[in-house]
Amino acid sequence: MSTTQTLRRTSTPTLEGRSRGALAVACAVTAVLALIASVRGESLPYTAGFAPPWVAIVACSLGLAAVALPPRHAASAPISCTGVTLLSWSAAGLVFDAFRAAALLGVPGLPPQVDWLGLCVRAAALTTGVLLAATTLRGVDRLRRPTRAWAVSAWLFAAPYPLLKVYWWAGGDLAGEAIGHTDSFPYGEVIAFALAAVWATVLDAPVSAPLARKILVAGGWFSAAALLNLGALAAFGTLADVLGVVDGPISFDDGRWIVTPVYASWLALGIVLGRLSLAGPLTGHRR
Repeated sequence: MSTTQTLRRTSTPTLEGRSRGALAVACAVTAVLALIASVRGESLPYTAGFAPPWVAIVACSLGLAAVALPPRHAASAPISCTGVTLLSWSAAGLVFDAFRAAALLGVPGLPPQVDWLGLCVRAAALTTGVLLAATTLRGVDRLRRPTRAWAVSAWLFAAPYPLLKVYWWAGGDLAGEAIGHTDSFPYGEVIAFALAAVWATVLDAPVSAPLARKILVAGGWFSAAALLNLGALAAFGTLADVLGVVDGPISFDDGRWIVTPVYASWLALGIVLGRLSLAGPLTGHRR
């Protein structure tokens, strides 16, 4: 028993040291890429409304500050959380980069034009954000188990987008002229968001099979990453556009304001799925 305790005591500082070292390298790489992107100037039009490069530089500076502080320092968590938030905004839009890159391989969808330097900055920001979040959470002694309200809220946050699509399909006028009506019922959107809500519910339920638990957690993190990426773009992009930080495509004419709160629900749903995935399914019966 003493040998096991010794191994645990010596391995934990080593693990923390390696993770903090990897985070420092990721921050440096992301900051350098963002600096190059800021010097480059203009990028492709589809990136209008994306986070400017200086956001990633500020976020990485906060990440390096968090690394420099002693483990579990009182100021470490607030600095890290701010850095993770800014890195989430910096990474927003990566999904569009991926779809455009896929179009170069012949996958139909978006135009085959990619802002490659911006893609690298956003991918590096996502990696750095994950490392910073992991390092921050590792410093927390214990996280409370999320209550059932988290799973219930997943259904609430999953509803706005498919409901808006159904509303437009039914001929709704709000932003209909600007966005355009759809001729077919949005089966894909309804099924996808219902599946996300069901997935959140199962993540909050008892699951004993180890393989099933791993699949649920992996699927939850994948869904959370996609939703957070697109939701952060809508939420932060709109706020930055309104404040004049970026000159994006946001418009509130013809009722198009409805798009922003609906897409912000993606961000909320991503947060819920991420939190439930972090906790994982229950191993026993809920009390």
